[in-house]
Amino acid sequence: MIDVIPLTAAVGAEVRGVDLRGPLPDHDRDDIRAALRRHLVLFFRGQDLTEEEQLAFASRFGPPFSADVDPTASEPLLFVSLEDTAADPPKADRWHTDMPFVARPPDIAVLSMMAAPAVGGDTLWASLYGAYDKLSPAMQAAVATLDLDLDLGTSRELVRKMHGDEHFATVVEPAATARHPLVRVHPETGRAALYLCGAFMRGISGMHEAESDALLAYLRSLLDDPNVQCRWRWEQHDVAMWDERCTNHRAVSDHYPQYRKIRRCLVGSGVPVGLAAHG
Repeated sequence: MIDVIPLTAAVGAEVRGVDLRGPLPDHDRDDIRAALRRHLVLFFRGQDLTEEEQLAFASRFGPPFSADVDPTASEPLLFVSLEDTAADPPKADRWHTDMPFVARPPDIAVLSMMAAPAVGGDTLWASLYGAYDKLSPAMQAAVATLDLDLDLGTSRELVRKMHGDEHFATVVEPAATARHPLVRVHPETGRAALYLCGAFMRGISGMHEAESDALLAYLRSLLDDPNVQCRWRWEQHDVAMWDERCTNHRAVSDHYPQYRKIRRCLVGSGVPVGLAAHG
């Protein structure tokens, strides 16, 4: 049987007693899924996974999800690797969730730490359930029916350079815009989460820019409360998996200029459902 050790009461747990390199028995998969529903992000020490092993483990929790924003791509982009170097500083030191700007965002991420820095380079996760629960009943009612307009945000110029101006403007960018509920109901737990999406949030639908900016600034500030966070100190070959539907994460950049490399894959997808549609 696996052993689940909570990091905090709100979010995060370490899982022991399972080897992710081989076939995952059904009972272990079910226990891990239950732990993920409860703790939102799970950590596994000492899992030196190949790409095939990482994808095989992740695929026990949903179909592989392509991270390619180009809908005409001939092959799915199943892995994204991020390397921080002295010449290429960290770029993920901001609260966000992955790829919310598509019609069916991913459900779960699985990340393998390929090269951990000697010091620094931790990652933080925040519970979007906890952020929603911090709101007063009056504010919960105020945000219940609001929608977010989402796009590529700060990734726009990088994606444009990858695909060229014409293809980006005519094919890629139109496929990377979406409107999703600000309060998202998790399809498995039925809990409401404040679906904050970092720099991918263009604004709140139907609001003036100043109104949207003011409200989103307040809602974002809720994530800075350490009582809704956990923090993971990486070691080589650690694996993390988290629920993209009810968490935000940010990679702290205090390891710079040391080297750091991660490899991430995504599985599952679904249309975000708001409170009104959930009933």
